[in-house]
Amino acid sequence: MKKREEIVYFDKEWKEMRTSLKSYLKKEEQADLHRFRVQVKKIRAFLTLSDSTEHHPKLTKYFTPVKRVFKKAGEIRNAYINQELGKTHQIGNSSFMSNQYELQRSASKKFKSKKSEYLEKLKVAHKTIKGKIQSISNVHISLFYQNQLHQIAGYLNELKFNDDLHANRKQVKILLYNHKLTHTTLNLSFNEPYMEQVQTAIGNWHDHILAMELFSNHQANDKVITARLKKQHTKLKNQITNLTKDFYNRATTAVDLPVEQLS
Repeated sequence: MKKREEIVYFDKEWKEMRTSLKSYLKKEEQADLHRFRVQVKKIRAFLTLSDSTEHHPKLTKYFTPVKRVFKKAGEIRNAYINQELGKTHQIGNSSFMSNQYELQRSASKKFKSKKSEYLEKLKVAHKTIKGKIQSISNVHISLFYQNQLHQIAGYLNELKFNDDLHANRKQVKILLYNHKLTHTTLNLSFNEPYMEQVQTAIGNWHDHILAMELFSNHQANDKVITARLKKQHTKLKNQITNLTKDFYNRATTAVDLPVEQLS
């Protein structure tokens, strides 16, 4: 892959990340904050691919200041999501909801107070990383995908529902995020719709685990909701088990698109 292609991709994704952050700092819309965090993950996925090439400078370390902003944004986002979960499950504990609202409000106020600092960090990181990007060979890209898929398949063959499964989802998402850039260079089939299904299923399971922990803690302590969530847990686990059988073959099997999608 040509260096120029990588830089064009990097600049575009970075611009979207910065625009989303600036928009949140101005309007405080959760959708903007979510887009910012997704863009951080996309860029980090690209840097992970680049860093996997031995002769390249390691770029991820220059992304650390952005990851710190990402983490602070996560504090706001988590408090917001907890409130949304409370609404969805009709939690009756008003102290829990008010506490989460206050966490979101205070975290957002502090976050916005550092607007200039955060935007400067993004500016410096962008310039530094862009200047160090090197061409990644097509052979390496294909080997990277192949190795990652084998690693994921090895774990899923002996599926365990623990933190490693969530880590596997992150590996899947790295491949999905990078596919926008790499799809023309891969010499193996990559079943993107199937991979999306896998990451979504694991994501739903992980969100479910977090919800059970949230509603069973001393703050929420809603036994009715916790019992309902536990009943759904088995269903989500069965879905992942069925979906991930023969993972490698399914992930590398080309999907025939309908004629109208090809036109």
